[in-house]
Order: sequence, then structure tokens, then C-alpha cells
Amino acid sequence: MTVLDAPPATPPPPAPRLVTPARALALLVAVAALAAAFFGVRWALALGDDGLELARERDVVLIDAQQAAINLNSLDFTHVDAGLDLWEQTSTGPLLDEFRANRAEYNKVVTDSKRVTTATVADAAVAELDVRAGTARVLVGVDVKVVPQGQDPVVTRQRLQLEMTRTDAGWKASRLAPVRAPAS
Repeated sequence: MTVLDAPPATPPPPAPRLVTPARALALLVAVAALAAAFFGVRWALALGDDGLELARERDVVLIDAQQAAINLNSLDFTHVDAGLDLWEQTSTGPLLDEFRANRAEYNKVVTDSKRVTTATVADAAVAELDVRAGTARVLVGVDVKVVPQGQDPVVTRQRLQLEMTRTDAGWKASRLAPVRAPAS
């Protein structure tokens, strides 16, 4: 008998299974514990992150600046005093001083013009924020719908820079200036 004619050898016994259900479960528990520890540490670190507080404050000042832009560009000649009261509630510092000093003149101009203006914010962004000083600069794009009595409405787009100051009552506009388009 030649080697080629030898009877087939019996197959070797099966190797013991390296991955048993108990081992797989232990591995999954270990991976889950590592993931929980990793994400727990990341969460704990994030709680003390100053960037989160800055982001929250940026969001607050952005919302307040958008509302200020709407309030300061919306006025109804039939309810001038209510509108001018809203201007004063929205402002602080030099802007509030200006509104108070010129209130009678603004009242007359708006009443005589017989116009209703309604503003909506098209876009806005916080350009600068100093949380410690309580100041911010916000750029706001505003669409103002002007409706003169008995005439068709006209919509104008304005770009404004609002300087915001934190007060006990929240962020208020302390300066307001138009942003001019660059000369071409």
C-alpha cells in the first residue's frame, strides 16, 4: 500500500469554542462600561466648559437684539405713545436718553406722517460679545414694511448695528446705527 492508498485519517476532534455566550456577554459588558466611563467623563468636563455659558449668553443677546430691532422699527401712527413706550422699554444708555429727549418731536413726526411701519428680521448675527463687561455688538438685517395711510405698502431692507448692554431686565439696545453698503 502506498501513501496514496492509505485509508483516510479520522478528522481531529473539534477545537473548543473560544467565544462562548458567557465570554461574549462579559466582553459586551466591558465595552459598555468603557463607553459609559468615556462619555461620563466627557459630560462632566462639558459641565464646567466656559464655552457653553458663552454660547447660551450669545443666544440670549441675539434674541433680545432681534426683538429690539423689530421694536425700534415698528410704529403705528394711531398708537404712537404705545410705540414710543416700547422704544424706551427696549433701550438703555445713550439711546434711551435720546428717545426721552426727543419723544415729543418723534410723536409729532410719526403722527403727521400717518404711516404704519412693521419690521421683521431677515437675518442677525452676534459680531462681538463681552460677557464680563455686559456688552455686545449685533448685526441685524431688517425688512421694514411702510404703509402710508391710503397708499400701497413699500418694503425696505435695512442693515443695522445694535450695541447691546446687559441690564437687570435683560439685554437692551444702547446704540443703533445703520450699516452702509461699501462704495463700489
